Amino acid sequence: METTIRITKELFDGFIPAAREPKGIVFGKLEKKINEAIEDIIVDELGTVGLSAIENEPQGKLAMTVMKLASIKVFLHELHSLDIVLTPTGFGVVSSNDTVPASKLRVDALDGEMRVKWLMTADELLEQCFCLEGWYVQGLVTIDTLFCCFKFLRQFVGMQAPLSKDWETMQGPILRADRFLRDKISDEYMDELIMQMATNTLTAKNKGIVHQIRRYIGVVLNNETATAEEYFRRLMNTLEKDLVTFETYANSQAFEVNHAKPYENKQEDSAFHFVG
Repeated sequence: METTIRITKELFDGFIPAAREPKGIVFGKLEKKINEAIEDIIVDELGTVGLSAIENEPQGKLAMTVMKLASIKVFLHELHSLDIVLTPTGFGVVSSNDTVPASKLRVDALDGEMRVKWLMTADELLEQCFCLEGWYVQGLVTIDTLFCCFKFLRQFVGMQAPLSKDWETMQGPILRADRFLRDKISDEYMDELIMQMATNTLTAKNKGIVHQIRRYIGVVLNNETATAEEYFRRLMNTLEKDLVTFETYANSQAFEVNHAKPYENKQEDSAFHFVG
């Protein structure tokens, strides 16, 4: 699965201004690996649908986002091993045994900044993929939950300046919150919401449900137990009030479990059944 788009120094400099230097030494070291990363992203994230979209519009937004993500990914991977390090006056070539602490501190700071930029760019790519007709099959491999974007840490958890390590730390709690919701409103309905999100076809009412789910997961991640309980109660009330619209939930085993009636003892029973 090959593409004709290729990174250029001008694009690389625009994507990563901190790496801009007139001689093109940094770009020269990374160009081949960036083009390989572009191919990997297309295979792993976009599939044939995304490849067709890029080839039809090689200067389009999707192609630019793919090249930006590949550039950041490779730059991050190679940053600490490059002989080129950030100095107070920009990039310079120094011996790996003669890197002053100040330069290392600035490179470490740049590393953290670029990791956040990589996650934000990944969000952009995912949202652009949602608009590609037929992409959802590829999305089945890419999307685990409705809380799938780094930006949600700011939007729903309330983190002012989330870092990449925050996103990594939250993956387990996100999956556990997703599992709880799947048990309560069914795998079928959660998968339906993900499918509609990934195909940009969310109905107006399902958009509201998705927002409530993300808001619930956000307060769970923030360890706000009482608020999470209230948001969950409101979510269930919304579903229960309109079972015609939310028929996937209404027809699910989760719905039956939620509405299971305790056994009622009958006079002819040989023993009395206690329901705790």
